[in-house]
Amino acid sequence: MTVAMHRRTALVVLVTAGLILLACLPAVVTFGLGWLTLPEIQPWGAPPARDTTTLEAWALFAVVYLLWMVGLMVLLVWVFDRLGHHWQYYERSPRPPRKMRRRARATMQAMNAEQQAQLEAMRRREQREARRRRDYERDEAWRRGGQSGGGV
Repeated sequence: MTVAMHRRTALVVLVTAGLILLACLPAVVTFGLGWLTLPEIQPWGAPPARDTTTLEAWALFAVVYLLWMVGLMVLLVWVFDRLGHHWQYYERSPRPPRKMRRRARATMQAMNAEQQAQLEAMRRREQREARRRRDYERDEAWRRGGQSGGGV
């Protein structure tokens, strides 16, 4: 591997770790400054502690956090694009090049055409055999009818 590959890999890891830390930032600031408080944990069997934070404050925090995460995702994609790191799902093999896809499609079309031609030839052969059988049976019936002396 080249030095540039190692440097890019290190930058990708560094950026990912930094964005994970940034994802925690709103919660750290919100709870650290006391804007939202969590109720005290009660021992087993005790009634739950009363939550003093309003529902509107929790909803506002959730909306701000959601927008923050969307912004971080956009930032992650932008930085990865600038680093030349294009993410690919690893369980799927990469899509074959266009030339190979066209060649495979042409091969399948040729195989289908050959199969269709064979089926058509078999159908024509069966029709020809049925016509010969029908003509043979008609001629046999005519010969039997002509030999029995039933004619004028």
